[in-house]
Amino acid sequence: MKKLFGKFSFWLAALVVLLSTSFVLLNVATSILGDRYSLSFDLTANSAYKLGRETKEVLANMDKNVNIYVMGNENYFSGNSYIVQAGKMISEYPKNSGHIKLSYIDYESDPSFAAAYPDLTLTAGDVLVTCGDKVKQIPVTSFFNYVYDYDGSFNIESSRAEEVMTSAILYVLNDDTVKVGLLTGNGVFDTSSLKTVLADNNFDVAEINMVSDSFDDCDILVLASPTIDISEEILARFDQFLKNNGQYGKHILYTTGAAQPELPDLEVFLNEWGVDIKGGTVFETSRERTYNYQPYYAIAGYEDNEITDRLRDTDSPMVMPIAKYTETLFEFKDNHYTETLLSFSDTAGIRPEDADDSFAARNATEWGPFPAMILCSYRVQDKETPEGYRQSSVVVSTSTHMLDASILQNSSLGDMEYLIDLFGYLTDREQTVTIAPKTLGGNALGISTSQVSALGVVLCIVIPVLILAAGIVIWLRRRFN
Repeated sequence: MKKLFGKFSFWLAALVVLLSTSFVLLNVATSILGDRYSLSFDLTANSAYKLGRETKEVLANMDKNVNIYVMGNENYFSGNSYIVQAGKMISEYPKNSGHIKLSYIDYESDPSFAAAYPDLTLTAGDVLVTCGDKVKQIPVTSFFNYVYDYDGSFNIESSRAEEVMTSAILYVLNDDTVKVGLLTGNGVFDTSSLKTVLADNNFDVAEINMVSDSFDDCDILVLASPTIDISEEILARFDQFLKNNGQYGKHILYTTGAAQPELPDLEVFLNEWGVDIKGGTVFETSRERTYNYQPYYAIAGYEDNEITDRLRDTDSPMVMPIAKYTETLFEFKDNHYTETLLSFSDTAGIRPEDADDSFAARNATEWGPFPAMILCSYRVQDKETPEGYRQSSVVVSTSTHMLDASILQNSSLGDMEYLIDLFGYLTDREQTVTIAPKTLGGNALGISTSQVSALGVVLCIVIPVLILAAGIVIWLRRRFN
C-alpha cells in the first residue's frame, strides 16, 4: 500500500511540475506572440479595434522600413475608451507588417531624441511616423472627431486613428507631394475643415494670400466663395498659374453658394472656361433626394466618369447644401472642355434671388437637371504624355457649404471621399485612403431620406399590421376550435 501511495505521489508531483512548466511556457509564448501578432478578438460592430482592408493592403505592399514613435509610455493610452482604442490601433501596425517598428519614447528624460527633430515641438501623446528623412508628426488630438455641446465644451464623437496613422505611413513612403494652396483674402469662406481633411490625407496644405503671396509652386488652388470681386491683376495671375509656362498640369477649385453676391470680373473669367453663374438657390422637391428633409440640402447624383470609378461606395449621398444655380456654356470651344461631374435631378428647382417669404415650389424659375459640379479643362496636344495632351483645369462647385465640418466629417456622406478622389484624379495621384471614422457607442444610421421613409413605413405600419393580423388569426382559431 505504501509502495502504491509512493508511486501516486511521484506521478502527482510530476504532473504538478509539468502543468506549472506548461503554464509558464504558455504565458511566455503568448507574450512573445502578442507583441508580434494580434491574439485578441474584436466583437465591435464596426471592428473598431482592428485594421481595415485598405490599411492591410497598404501594409502588404510596403517595401521600406517605417518607425512609429509614441511620445509616452504604453500606459499613456488608457482611461477614456476612445483613447484606449487609439492606442490599440497604433499597436496593430507592427503586428501586421514586418517593415514597421513601434517604440515608446520618454522624450522628456531623453533629450537626444528631441534633438534629432529640432524643427518639431513635441508634446505628450504625439506620434512620429518616420521613413528615412521624411517625418510626419501626429498630435494626439488629431486621432478624433469632436462634437461641441450647447455650453461650449466638446466631447469625442468618433475615432480617426486608423485613417490618420495609415495616411501618415503613406506620406513618409511617398516621394511625391501634392501642394494645395487655400487662398485667403477677398472675404473667402473658412476652409479650416478642408485644410484638416487634406492634411490628414497627405496633401501639403498652406494658406496663401492671393494678393501678396506667390502660388506658383502649388499644384491646386482653392478659391472658396469670395464675397469681394477678384481684381483683373489677380485673375491674370490665375491665367499664368494655369498655363504654367506651357507645361500646364495646374488646377483651381472654385466654390460658390447662394449667399454669394455677384462678382462681375470673376464671372467673366469663369465664362471663358465655359461656366455661367446664373444665381438663385437650388432646392429639391423630392424628399428622397434631400438630407434630413431639408429642401435646400439637395443630394447630387454621381455622373459616370473616372472620379466616380475611384469611389469605394457610390451609394453614399453627396450633399450639396445651399447651392447656387449654375450652367455650362459649351461642351467644347477653342481647346476648352466642360464635363459635369455631379448633377441635381429633374425634381430640383431654383428659388430666385429676389423671392420673398411667400415663395412656393410651384413658383420656381427653372427645373433640373442641372450641374452641381463642373470640370472645365484646357488641353494642348503633347505626344510625350501618356494621355497625349497636357491639361489644366478649373473645377466649379455650386456649393461652398459642402466644406462645412458637419458635412466633411460625416461618415455617412460621400463629400469627403469625393473631394480627396477629385484632388487625386487631378494630380494623377494613386495612393489615397479614405477610412471611415469609427464610433464605440451606438452607430448612426447612414441612410438616405428615402430609406428613412421606407423604414418608418415598415416599423409603424407593416409590422404592427402583421402583428395585429397574427393576433386575430390566433384568436379566431382558439375561439372556434
